[in-house]
Parts: sequence; C-alpha cells; structure tokens
Amino acid sequence: MIENYRDHADNFSSAVDRLYTIITILRSPGGCPWDRVQTNKSTTISLIDESYEYLDGVLKKDIASEREEIGDVMINVFMNLYIHEENKDFLPEEAINEVCDKLIRRHPHVFGTEKAENASEVLSLWNSVKENVEGHKDKAESFFSHIPSSLPPLEESYEIQKKLKKVGFDWPDAAGVVAKVEEELEEVNEAIADGDTDHLEMELGDLLFSVVNLCRFMKIRPNIALHRCNEKVKERFQRLFTLASERGIPVDEDHVREMNELWEEAKKSEIQ
Repeated sequence: MIENYRDHADNFSSAVDRLYTIITILRSPGGCPWDRVQTNKSTTISLIDESYEYLDGVLKKDIASEREEIGDVMINVFMNLYIHEENKDFLPEEAINEVCDKLIRRHPHVFGTEKAENASEVLSLWNSVKENVEGHKDKAESFFSHIPSSLPPLEESYEIQKKLKKVGFDWPDAAGVVAKVEEELEEVNEAIADGDTDHLEMELGDLLFSVVNLCRFMKIRPNIALHRCNEKVKERFQRLFTLASERGIPVDEDHVREMNELWEEAKKSEIQ
C-alpha cells in the first residue's frame, strides 16, 4: 500500500496502486459506511451501469466523458477484487496472472509458432486452444452450459445464436434472416387478430429473437443498437418537450397532433 495516496501518480503502475489503496481505505473499519456495505453483487451491477455510461461517451466521441467513465469502471473492478481479497477467496494478482496466462495460451500465433492471417483464423485458434488445451468441451447434455444464466434476455439470445453458429446451425445469407423476421412479424399480426395474449407473447418473443439474430448476422450487437435507439428517442423527445414548453403546448393526450408535428420538427433538426 502506498503512503502518498493523495498525490497524483506519474505512471500507470503507481496509479493502479493509488486507486487500490484508496479502495482499501474506504473499505476499512474507519472508512466509508456506504463503501463498507457493498458486495460483489452490488458492485457488479454498478460495473454494468458504468460500462454503459462509458459506452455513451464512446458513441458520442466525448473523450473527457470516456476518461471519467472508464475510471468509474475501474473503481468497480478494483472494489470487486478487494472484496475477494477481504474474503480470502483469492488475491488480485492471482486473477490477473490467470488471465495473462490465458491470453498468452490463446494467442499461439503471437506468443508461439502458430500462424493466423486474419480474424477468422484467430478465432479458430482461440476455440481450438479452449477445447483441446484447456478442455472446455461442451457435453451433449449441456450444450449451452457456458452461457451465463444471469445475462439479460436480449444478450442471452445473442449468445445462444453465436453458439448455434459455431456448429453450423446458421443462415447462409442475410436474406434468409430478413425473411424470418418478416415471417415472425406476420405471425405476430395473426396473434393480435386472435386476441390471445399468451400466444401473442410467444410470437413477440420469436420476433425479438429473430431481430437479434439479424443483428448478429450483420455483426451488430443488439444491445448497443437498442441503446443507441433509446438515446436517440430520449434526445428527440427532450427536444420536443423543450419546443412545446417554448410555445405553450401542453404535453398530454389532448395534444397528440401537435406533439407529432413537434416530433417531426425535432427529427428534421437532427439532420441539419
């Protein structure tokens, strides 16, 4: 533990040491009551939140935000490491050494004599090491065993489809995936006409799964695509709300026509 934790570090290793020292102080008996009650679960939830805030900075190309938010990501990673150290589960250096060994082992084209000329060949080597060197082979009765059950459904769908692709269970081209989306949308319309809520729920699930599959096929992460859409809708509606306030237009069900007009105005302002 460093003594001068209040001073700015002048190199990466000292900066890492400084952050870890501050976290140990916060977790100590005389530290912060809030930090002391944090758990691996609560810290991991914060880690997910901070990762999305970092992603916002990346998408907006806001370097200052990226720098701040990736620091917040590191707070939660280090907090998790220290909680494990407190619990005597393992030391931080053990986790880091383990992942370093894995990176060296799974990159034999960099640290060994294997050859890989493109990303596809790299992935083949990676999977070969996982299966043949590390023994991570899928048993017939647990094909999806390596997909975490705690994943959000959208991301779980993506991982399921990646798994299916590895064994060749995939569409030959994007046209087939698009056709499947259209087919599922038609089945949703039929379920709406039937008025059966349970049937509609199943069909909407099939539609979502197909859209996620289209994202995967086109090499787009569905959670990032949806996140970008969410941000766009929030920003556009905020612009609508501001315009409505400036013009004295109530934002309510009785002024939907005016809101639609303001929505289109806000949309056009994004293009200009």
